[in-house]
Amino acid sequence: MKKYLLIILCLFLVTGCTKEETKDDEPTEVIIEDVEIDTYKDDNPIKVGLYLDGKLVTNLDRKFIDQQDLVVFETYFTNEENIDASNTKNTFNKYFNTYENISDYKIGYEVSFDAEGKHYSKVVKDYDVEFALSPYIYIYLYDDIHQADGAWYSHITEKDYNDDTMFTSIKLYVSGWSYQITTPITVKVFTYNDEEDFDEEGNYRGISSHTVTINNK
Repeated sequence: MKKYLLIILCLFLVTGCTKEETKDDEPTEVIIEDVEIDTYKDDNPIKVGLYLDGKLVTNLDRKFIDQQDLVVFETYFTNEENIDASNTKNTFNKYFNTYENISDYKIGYEVSFDAEGKHYSKVVKDYDVEFALSPYIYIYLYDDIHQADGAWYSHITEKDYNDDTMFTSIKLYVSGWSYQITTPITVKVFTYNDEEDFDEEGNYRGISSHTVTINNK
């Protein structure tokens, strides 16, 4: 929430003890307009983490190889070091159901790295991000929750997307030019419920996030 404060200050200059007003006694008006006060406070209760094979990941060594999958992370509403993730759907629901009144929260990601002397970053809040970081990295999102048990499914496309879609997994694919990526790739997962959770540049500023650093090794 942001508030705006209008301050009008009148200064009366009085000289001597007389009640007679002179030119120097005229009030001076100082107006300060549109002082912006940012009162944002995040009360998000969700703990969130990125997992591989049931293990919370913060640093990962993976060789960047063109035309190959780099990693697939699963997102759960916990930051326990080790969990039973043998069934993604059941495990997600297990931790989701430990919270109350979080149905309006969504999952987002941020992927960033440097290549050819430039910084590349993408905040992911929508399904249509596959080529956002091309020609280096392709991004694929999956909804592991709204699927029939045992069914095969692919990444989210326009025909799959609706208001109930959950981005519970993210895959990074090295499409090409991997030798030009000069820094580790960072992947941040976060949860949010409205646009106040982002600053004026569109960057996440809330308290519910977890970041993984992927090193080219």
